[in-house]
Amino acid sequence: MPIGISTLCTIGKTFQIINELTSIGIEILEILDDWEDKLTKSKIKILNEIKNTTNIKYTVHSPILDINIAASNDSIRKTSIKIIMNSMEMANAINAEIFVIHPGLSTPLENIVPNLNRYLNIESLRKILDYGEDLGIKVAIENMPAGTRCFLQNVEEFHELIENGLSPDIVLDVGHANTSSQLEKFLIEFKDRIIHLHLHDNYGIEDEHRVIGDGNVNWQLIKSKFSLNSIYAVVENNTLNDAILSYKKALQLFKS
Repeated sequence: MPIGISTLCTIGKTFQIINELTSIGIEILEILDDWEDKLTKSKIKILNEIKNTTNIKYTVHSPILDINIAASNDSIRKTSIKIIMNSMEMANAINAEIFVIHPGLSTPLENIVPNLNRYLNIESLRKILDYGEDLGIKVAIENMPAGTRCFLQNVEEFHELIENGLSPDIVLDVGHANTSSQLEKFLIEFKDRIIHLHLHDNYGIEDEHRVIGDGNVNWQLIKSKFSLNSIYAVVENNTLNDAILSYKKALQLFKS
């Protein structure tokens, strides 16, 4: 299992300390393509130069700030889709192994017109997955934390995607699944679709992005379900110090 770090922990300054990140010894670097870290031609050149001199692999997390692919406002929804598709092209330019996307969010209109945002979310995901297939990049959808406006918090919603003709690969965010008490269900029902893991901990109430072991996530269950060669994984913490600590703990857990 190649294990690495998400640049969530360095958001806004990733490319100022990119050499520090890649010198840790990680096998995977997941670039959060957003805000000050938005991928550009110059950043792509830096990443490709690093890749040419190391064994590092990249995954890319699509933009998430101010994005809603389920928006009832056509302009917002279409712009969100376009931003994600542009990000996919940037990810393709660094030969990213996986492109991670979030589902959309419900809006107040959902209370008046039930399932409108849910329908728009599915149709937007369909367009994004089709575009990924055209580009030849592997796109995977991340499960979301409980208690938010995000869709796809539980396995039933992923089954709904399949019932609507989608065939999604899944990024299992372990911490998110813990907040919805869905971790075991995802592992039982979608193990064959899970191609990537986001690793962080919490106590099942809030999406805290704690260090691995500083919560009640059942890490032994995760370890028992995946072989070392079957999946990618990155730790996803809020600070670089926490990410480095989580990375070391992940190595101990999965490679022991």
